[in-house]
Amino acid sequence: MYDSDVSTVMTALTMSNPVVFSAQTITDILALSTKTNTMVTVADNAVVNASGNVVVPAGTDVVQVAASNLNQIVNGPVNAPVVIFQGRGGVTTTFNDGATVPASNGVVDRVVVGSAGNDIITIADARDTKVVLGTGNSSVRAGSGVDTIEAGLGNSTVTGGTGDFAVVKLAGNADDFSVVTTGGKAVITNMASGKTTEITKIQFVQLDSGNALVFAKDSAEATVANLYRVAFGRDADAGGLDFFFDAAKAGASLKVIANVFASSAEFATAHGAQDSTAFVQSLYLNTFGRDGEDEGVAFFVSALAAGSTRADLITSFAQIATQNIAGTISTEATLVGNVMIVTGII
Repeated sequence: MYDSDVSTVMTALTMSNPVVFSAQTITDILALSTKTNTMVTVADNAVVNASGNVVVPAGTDVVQVAASNLNQIVNGPVNAPVVIFQGRGGVTTTFNDGATVPASNGVVDRVVVGSAGNDIITIADARDTKVVLGTGNSSVRAGSGVDTIEAGLGNSTVTGGTGDFAVVKLAGNADDFSVVTTGGKAVITNMASGKTTEITKIQFVQLDSGNALVFAKDSAEATVANLYRVAFGRDADAGGLDFFFDAAKAGASLKVIANVFASSAEFATAHGAQDSTAFVQSLYLNTFGRDGEDEGVAFFVSALAAGSTRADLITSFAQIATQNIAGTISTEATLVGNVMIVTGII
């Protein structure tokens, strides 16, 4: 074990694998590993004992475990903020610090970086954990915190835990992937690399540039997810979507949720200066990627004049989008956004 300056450690990690150790992962590691502004404590080549435990001194910031020939079951070190499995041996490991309640503060509590082999990683506590997978064919089971799993370099299987929600992150945009859904799961294939990510009990896949794949359990959830695209012209964000999914589960009606959207600062910025015709046209563009036909625009403008609210209209467009997704109606050849209904996904 040794102490080193932050810059040296972070540079070494980045140079060892710039894909795995992305700028965001380095930022997350820095946030967890610096007790001062200058020094970080590293346990290099940490040993797995006969009981399968990785034991390091209290106060260790970064634990590096050699996994070149590590094919045994390993218990992750307790209360270690950053754990990195090095080498190609693959590891079967469980992390359990005994935490039963997630921090729920939007801050990563733990970073786990997989090896280049075939890993099986289980998060068995409520630490908000970021798991970064390597190039092997790996599987991850999330815990009861707010976990994020970065996958896609190898073939991966990710199962959500018992927590509020877990998020899978993949590099690319929606056009880079094909999705097949069946039996309560989704298989996402990178069409360039051929690598697959199979997800179960996961409803949100974060892509680059704010894009996302959303997997709703039913039409009601799909309509909530579609409100983001209709109202704001963007995909949902993971935290916001989870909040509104929970609100819907607790009994909030779609009308109530739509009113929250229509009362937001983001909605005011997007639509506050628009007259009724421009507003309706923006909903067509956000939802269907096209201008509205004259008859349809006139219908919705008349509805506003007769007393319908803008929240009512975003509700109507979101419902129409969901009906097209579900196949209830088939009026639109194209829908903007990537919301899918997968019965049993959660």
